[in-house]
Amino acid sequence: MSSNWNTADKTLLCSAFAFLAALGFYIMYPGSVVAEGVLFVVEAALVGGVADWFAVTALFKKPLGFPFHTAILPNRRQDFIDASVDMVQNEFFSRRSIFKKLSNLHLLPKLLAYLKKSEIRRAAITLLFNEIAGFISKLDKEAAAKKIANEIRKTLRDVPPNILIHEASNYLKKSGKDKVIFENLVHSVRDTAATEETRHKIEKILENYASEHTQASSTFSLLMTGLAQALDLVNFSEASSIMQRHLIAFLDELGKDSHLQQQVLEECRRILSEVVDTVEFRDLIYKLQQDSINSLPIDSIIQDALISVDSKLSKADTKKLAESKDSKKLPEFIYNFLTEQFDRLLNLLETDSEIKESVEKFIFDLVARSALAARPIFANIAQTSLINLSDEQLNSLVYSKAETDFIWIRLNGSIVGSVIGLLIFIIIQTLSF
Repeated sequence: MSSNWNTADKTLLCSAFAFLAALGFYIMYPGSVVAEGVLFVVEAALVGGVADWFAVTALFKKPLGFPFHTAILPNRRQDFIDASVDMVQNEFFSRRSIFKKLSNLHLLPKLLAYLKKSEIRRAAITLLFNEIAGFISKLDKEAAAKKIANEIRKTLRDVPPNILIHEASNYLKKSGKDKVIFENLVHSVRDTAATEETRHKIEKILENYASEHTQASSTFSLLMTGLAQALDLVNFSEASSIMQRHLIAFLDELGKDSHLQQQVLEECRRILSEVVDTVEFRDLIYKLQQDSINSLPIDSIIQDALISVDSKLSKADTKKLAESKDSKKLPEFIYNFLTEQFDRLLNLLETDSEIKESVEKFIFDLVARSALAARPIFANIAQTSLINLSDEQLNSLVYSKAETDFIWIRLNGSIVGSVIGLLIFIIIQTLSF
């Protein structure tokens, strides 16, 4: 409680002086009705002021050392603390009041406005980037690579050969890759066909064919064949050159976008579609599939990739990444990707009503549950704080919260006392006549 003189104290002091003045006035004029009335009213005001001063003071300490039912707050401080804690936990932070306050806060718009701030947006994206970099840095890359490789192998082994064949065939046809493969194959055969070695092989084939055919013919045929060769009517070298030129021309036509190429390619596709449905071809593809999966160094490839990613991310400067628009390098790509996804998330939270409603409900539930769970903490804080206060500090805390009301209680005592004294004096005077 304040040690300074307040309005109520000054009023009470004035009442005391007024009483002494009225008493002197009454002694000087003992028969005066006015002097008696003033004394009566001032006396009632003084009594009312003293009574209310006693009542208010008795709440906090012993007025004039009076011991009976005084210093109520210090004597019942534990009851006051328990009541205050109960009020904090069950009134101020009741389930109903918490939900009512939270429903009026509109948390999602406030959260979006906060996340849109440039510094917060940059800090959030940088945090995500650092979390990814930290996760990869702490990752056991050998074990992770082995686990990922095993999953990839398992997935590849579980793909049926017929699905693998048809998917590959459809992809090659739709993307035009089969045409590219066909053209590359034709160009490769064309290059081989244009060599001198190929011409010699054609010539050898012709000679062998002529020799076999001659051996199976009559003596006259042998004679005529020998005569033709002697007269140079049958020149295998020239014939092989002609055949080679025609073969090269055919392959040139087949290797470019032409009607011939389209016909041959469609025929190859038809034949391939018939072949892929055979059991033998499926078995072959299955064997190739399993052998390829087992022989592929997936573990080492993934491990090397993780090590490379770790190295690049650990050396990245997030300040430079925030200013860079280049997505060709891995750190810039990841940072820009996170930026795009972060902005996309904010946009969805603003425009998609379903997502917005779900997020609002989640935030409300999260904050409400947190607030409800924190009620015992608030109560414990209030209890600990009040217990650690001395009696004087507790009195000052309570009195300061209602000081104006306490002053008016005491002022009202003097005012009401004087009014009642005046009424009683008037009644007495009226009855005496």
